[in-house]
Amino acid sequence: MKNQNNLIAVVDIQAIVGASAQVRALKEEQLNKSRELAQWLQNARAQVSSEQDKAKQDTMLQQYNAEFARRRTEIAQHYQQELKTVSGNIEQTIAEEAKNKGYQLVLAKNVTIYGGDDITAEIAKIIK
Repeated sequence: MKNQNNLIAVVDIQAIVGASAQVRALKEEQLNKSRELAQWLQNARAQVSSEQDKAKQDTMLQQYNAEFARRRTEIAQHYQQELKTVSGNIEQTIAEEAKNKGYQLVLAKNVTIYGGDDITAEIAKIIK
């Protein structure tokens, strides 16, 4: 319950992120894509190794290296974009809940030494 004199709330962002189903799903998706890329790389290496012609092997290696770099960049960019979206959703939820509760300022708990009403549990319930 908000103290009428305290218009400042604090939130443990790490706890909120840890409680987020969206974040867990995103991390699982990232892990699966990394596994798929590792499998693709293993297959590419096997194809290069099976090629007898050195010139063809070099060409294949260059093509696979370029494709690997492209795929890795694509995966990283997708993850960053999705993480930005999830982060925005979390920030919006925090802002809305704080506004609904009458807070004028919300600070990250890890940068607050003293004071503020901790609304982490309330936010975590909403985020799930």
